[in-house]
Amino acid sequence: MSTITKKTITILCLGCFYFLFSQEMKKQEYTTVLIDFKDISLAHYCINKSMTKAEFSFYLKGYETKHAREEGVRKSKNGLATSLGIPTFIFTLYSSTIFSPKPEKPEKLKTLEGINYITLKEFQSNNYQCTSSVYIIHKLKDGTYLKWKTYYLSEE
Repeated sequence: MSTITKKTITILCLGCFYFLFSQEMKKQEYTTVLIDFKDISLAHYCINKSMTKAEFSFYLKGYETKHAREEGVRKSKNGLATSLGIPTFIFTLYSSTIFSPKPEKPEKLKTLEGINYITLKEFQSNNYQCTSSVYIIHKLKDGTYLKWKTYYLSEE
């Protein structure tokens, strides 16, 4: 084979690889979670009055009750503590505008029809594994929903 043919085949193979990889990445761009503010897995949430910033915190699986968290703290004091100190057993997501000077309101939804989401229990069962962007949806008193774009801030 000539050098030009080899290079052409190599470029075509790389092009196919990148195309397939980019299609896979598009499928995994975000995770959408439907939450209920009455769920015991929800540690706390905070939404500012202008509804431009939000924070949602969830208990890790197995630590939803006060007793379980106290037991976890007791175990950590007996040699299982990390260099970060006493564990909090909480996973927190922040709205995309929490640290931004440009406020942005969440998307208002009339219905959940056509939206691919998981429940908080499913999210928790997967140890809060998620994509870089996580959308949190919650129901309002008027029956509509708010969809917040959130991020997890790693301590690493």
